[in-house]
Amino acid sequence: MSLSATAPDFLSQCEREALHLSGAIQSHGGLLVADTTGRVTHASSNIGRFLGNATESWLGAALPSDTADLVAALPIKPGSRNTGVLVANPGAFDIVITRAELGAILVELTEQADDAIAELTPRFLIPDAVPADVAAMQAVERAIVERIADLTGFQRVMYYRYREDGDGEVIAEARRGEAYGSYLGLRYPASDIPQIARTLYLKNPWRMIPDAAAAAIPILGQLDPPDLTYSDLRSVSPVHQAYLANMGVGASLSFPVVRRGELMALIAAHHRERRYLPLAVLAHAAALVRNHALTCSRYQAQVSMQTVDGFLYRFNALKSWLGETDGYRAHWPELAQWLLGEFAADGIYLCLDDVCLQAGKVGKEGEADAIQQLSKWFKDQKEIVSHCDSLKRQAGVNAATDIAGVLALRTRLSGKSELQLFLTRQEFVHEVAWGGNPQKPVEPGPSGLNISPRRSFEKWVENRTDYCRPWRSGDRLLALKLRDFLRKEIRLF
Repeated sequence: MSLSATAPDFLSQCEREALHLSGAIQSHGGLLVADTTGRVTHASSNIGRFLGNATESWLGAALPSDTADLVAALPIKPGSRNTGVLVANPGAFDIVITRAELGAILVELTEQADDAIAELTPRFLIPDAVPADVAAMQAVERAIVERIADLTGFQRVMYYRYREDGDGEVIAEARRGEAYGSYLGLRYPASDIPQIARTLYLKNPWRMIPDAAAAAIPILGQLDPPDLTYSDLRSVSPVHQAYLANMGVGASLSFPVVRRGELMALIAAHHRERRYLPLAVLAHAAALVRNHALTCSRYQAQVSMQTVDGFLYRFNALKSWLGETDGYRAHWPELAQWLLGEFAADGIYLCLDDVCLQAGKVGKEGEADAIQQLSKWFKDQKEIVSHCDSLKRQAGVNAATDIAGVLALRTRLSGKSELQLFLTRQEFVHEVAWGGNPQKPVEPGPSGLNISPRRSFEKWVENRTDYCRPWRSGDRLLALKLRDFLRKEIRLF
């Protein structure tokens, strides 16, 4: 890529990187891959360090007999895993046996934990009480990073939460020792963790990189590279290695915070030097994070229920006040003002066939063209409710308008008529604190890399224009409820 390459180009190239087919592992472990019959199809070139025989001797051979019970008990579902201890000629090792895609078996060996550490593995964890409010939830988020920092000994542990726009933000941080400077409150662009990497986080209980600068260990075999989607040892992308080096990170560790199958956040740990953690510590930390994720899910469910209940109560009161015998067009001014208040919107447009009612801050010259472009954008969206914080940057609307963002919903009424409702917000000029300038040009990197992540992660403040105050998940939830009423219970005309 040239010096003028853009961030979208960078992200696109990252998304095309087949991380799960790297054909290599990290150097702190050894790997065997077997087919459904238990015959080894691939072996890491360092497997002799763990099993005592040359790599070539394992190809086509049966898996070690000591793994038979773990393999036999392994469910067929991809991602299923069993753990244990393997005693081999060089010594004893922790072993993780995982079901890969198409029924293949991954056998991964790492240094064994001592007995004291092994006792960390929890048998059962009781979820924390559901936080009563935002402040209590923030305390829970701070507590989990402190617990992970104490358990792992990593110098910096961050709660890296994904925003609805795809960017990430550090909302809690624990620092120990030589963790100089703070990343708390800083935002990072979506390209820092491409979707392909986020998908892998969803499928694995942790991602440990004990030595970010170590060379990868090749995997040998007669077939194509094995699928390492569910591998703990999967090698590190050269782009990610450069990223960590630019941050001054020697070791990295991440745990996914998952809610309803969606990656909501990462508990991410950094250390300046190499740092290895045995299986028992990783398993304990992962259990703590899963427990935390359950608390988050319960809190979000509570907030959603309270939000919807309050909205429905107020909406039912409005229906009673307006009356249901007249068409709501007669009461449009009152209904529009109520909706503007409920959604903290500046303007509102309700379009049905050739009629378009409007209220609030609307009517500027060129705005009709903006609404027409909005309608076209909305038709291209697959969802019945969509939102956009910047029409110019995210939806391609180029009309002269004061509208910066929109929350849109649609529903089919009688016949073929489709109702569209646009709740609009005007520009909200504000500052965003980034961890380094996210708009830096993509540069040629070292070691033959065609791309290189930014080198500075110092606080960089953007004066953000063309954006409205962001729409939240609660706004979308209320819009879905509003759509149900418009479709089922209310005569508008």
